[in-house]
Amino acid sequence: MGFFSKLFGGDKNAEKAAKDILNSLFADAEKKQNDPAEKKEEQKTKPEAQPQQSCDSDSEWDNIPAEECQYNYGGSFEQYFEHIFAEDFPAYRTEKANIGKGRARIAYTFYSGASKALVIELMSEKSETYKLRKDCMADGIPYLRFYYDHEGWWNKRSYVTERIKAILG
Repeated sequence: MGFFSKLFGGDKNAEKAAKDILNSLFADAEKKQNDPAEKKEEQKTKPEAQPQQSCDSDSEWDNIPAEECQYNYGGSFEQYFEHIFAEDFPAYRTEKANIGKGRARIAYTFYSGASKALVIELMSEKSETYKLRKDCMADGIPYLRFYYDHEGWWNKRSYVTERIKAILG
């Protein structure tokens, strides 16, 4: 029995309404996260490092931030996120799972004791899967998603930790 079934005692109309509201909230949050105007404004306020890779001069990739991010970390994006999880959230046990086929999709489940506290999915911006997110929502487990290959999204350490801390406390 899923979280909503338990919460609403099997009332299918109430379950559907609650799921629709949560889907809407997730969609609004993703739109805000993907808003290029917000990203450009954020980048204006942060000091920038010299470019690490050669790209077209109009590209967001030319201005890697000085703050630690997945592109100046010195390891893979997986290693970068695992490094943050271990250092900034040591009270949580994490389990890693490679999911799907094709482009790399990795899920990390954070546990507090025996309870699932959070699921984080790392995926390509080209992936259009929502199954894990919907499964987490149905089970009442908080979910976050980070894209590892979206131009101009650096996954700066402060950004990653702030989003996780907002859920885990």
